Amino acid sequence: MDDLPKPRQSQNLLAVVLWLVSFGLGLQAIHDLTQLLALFQVSLGGSLNQARFSMMGWVLVLTLIFLVFLIASTEYHIKRVGTLKSWRLFGWTIAVELGIILLYNLL
Repeated sequence: MDDLPKPRQSQNLLAVVLWLVSFGLGLQAIHDLTQLLALFQVSLGGSLNQARFSMMGWVLVLTLIFLVFLIASTEYHIKRVGTLKSWRLFGWTIAVELGIILLYNLL
């Protein structure tokens, strides 16, 4: 186990900052995705009251999915901090979250 390279302090700090950014963007993406789902439900003929009621369920489901992803990715980053695999996961996470936010802002 001692043959693994030790990450530098700057890499640890960058990983924490990127984790916080992905956490914040994830919360915003949950909000935007529930708004998009409500918009689609109303545009398909549902009422506004039904959309409001279903949004509570969507928030719960999306939050649980995000929580599981957050815990799993945190464990992944702790084991692989400073490696290309860790940075790639940060990149994909932030790209997907920004994609959801961009889609919401475009619609």
